[in-house]
Order: sequence, then structure tokens, then C-alpha cells
Amino acid sequence: MPCGCLKPKCGSQSAVNFVCENDGRDVEFISLAEFLPRVTLIAKGVPDDVALEYLRQAAQTLARDSLLLKRELRLDVQAGVRDYYLDNGDAEQVHYVDEIHLGKRKPYSRVHYKPMRYFACREFTFEPNDKIILQKAPRADAENQLYVRYFAIPTQNACEVDKLLFDRYHDVVVNGALAQLLLMRQYAFADPQMAMMYDRNFKQGIAQAKIDVMHDFETGEHTLNHWGRI
Repeated sequence: MPCGCLKPKCGSQSAVNFVCENDGRDVEFISLAEFLPRVTLIAKGVPDDVALEYLRQAAQTLARDSLLLKRELRLDVQAGVRDYYLDNGDAEQVHYVDEIHLGKRKPYSRVHYKPMRYFACREFTFEPNDKIILQKAPRADAENQLYVRYFAIPTQNACEVDKLLFDRYHDVVVNGALAQLLLMRQYAFADPQMAMMYDRNFKQGIAQAKIDVMHDFETGEHTLNHWGRI
């Protein structure tokens, strides 16, 4: 369901944050352009659109491999309606669904459905990348009855990403972008050896992000909730 948030336009000078509030899913987004200064400091002269593309790819890889962006949605159901869509906005898409249940029933399944692939079981069918088909249609209209938990990744044309990636994994995303940009021999800043170093740092950052997810971001006496909030 649309959250009615006003989203920043791609390429805006400064990030305009917005919050989507869907029971258990408060997500702040920030423009990818906020990552640019660190990238252009090393890759001098790279066009912004090229740098943004590689920043986007790095953010996708980080989110996909680490499962950082856990999301929860509660959707209204309608009597006789079996088809429901996960509205992720323009910035994110479903990587895979982790749990689904209707009303107070037990979860339909705790199997981790394969990313972006068709999945069917006795209770529902999941059609990538955002459609859920219930095998039995609800008998009555009800609010917040269809619970879905899934992992998200930025879309191929995302202009903004979850602010968690900027606040906590800024260096990781920048390292991932530079690992690719420094291999582009058409630019004077190309440096394959430095690219290898940034790639190594990128992979180490992803490994640390996986550990963070396993530990639920516990740092001392503080816990950082990884549903897009800190």
C-alpha cells in the first residue's frame, strides 16, 4: 500500500529524508548522491552518473549478500480477493520472502524462499518480485491481517537507499564502487592495484555486515534494530 511519503528527486543536491510508517517498518531513505564526495575524491573527473551507477550496484550487493534490509508489512485483506502486492516504492524491491501469515494463524512457512524466484506451497504462491496469491480467499474484509516479512535490496534505478547503509556502512558502499571504477582504464584515475585493495575491503565490509545481522547489531549496551532504523 502506498505510504503517501514525498520522496526526494534523483540528483537533488542534498538529501531530503522521509519516513514510511507501516507497523514495524520505519525506513528513512537518503540520496545516493550523499556518497559521491568520497568517491570523487579518489576517482577524480568521473561523471556523477557513472559514479552513482556503481554506488547503486555496491549498495545492492551489500544488501543482497548481508540481508541487512529486513522489512515487515501488514496488508489489509478483502473478502474474496486472493492476490496481494508488496508495494516497496521506487527505491526497493523484494529480495526474498522470509515469513507470511494471515491474521493470528501460525506462519505459513519459515522456509527462506529463493531470491526473486517463483515459489508455491499449500497456502500461497509468491510470484517475483512482489505478488502473493493466497490459495484460499479471505471470507471478510480486515485491516492489517496479511503479515509479510521479507528482505529488500535497492532497485536497479534507485535514487535513494536506506539511510542505514549511509550511517553504518558508508565506507563499505564507497569501497564497492571504487573497486569497479578504478578498473576503468579510459579514465586517468584508473589503478587496478588500488581496485584490488578496495575490492578486498568491500568484501570484508560485507562479511562484517553479515556478523552484525547475526548479532542483531548489538554493540555494548545498545542494540541497533536492522529494520531500517538506528
